[in-house]
Amino acid sequence: FPAAVEVKAIRAKTGLSQAEFAKRYGFNVRTLQDWESSGAQPPSPVRAYLTVIDRFPDMVAKALRGAA
Repeated sequence: FPAAVEVKAIRAKTGLSQAEFAKRYGFNVRTLQDWESSGAQPPSPVRAYLTVIDRFPDMVAKALRGAA
């Protein structure tokens, strides 16, 4: 299973606001806010996705835009 993640730290590392991060990576802003404020862990697949975003934020954003 993916390890625990620090959602706020991952987002902060990107330099994006909650709204910008949510839009870029396909999250619901309210859900993102809840994870950040409560410290609750997202479901396992989301933790895996956030881990990839943490390591390769530009590549993930590019892939989501459909760019090669």
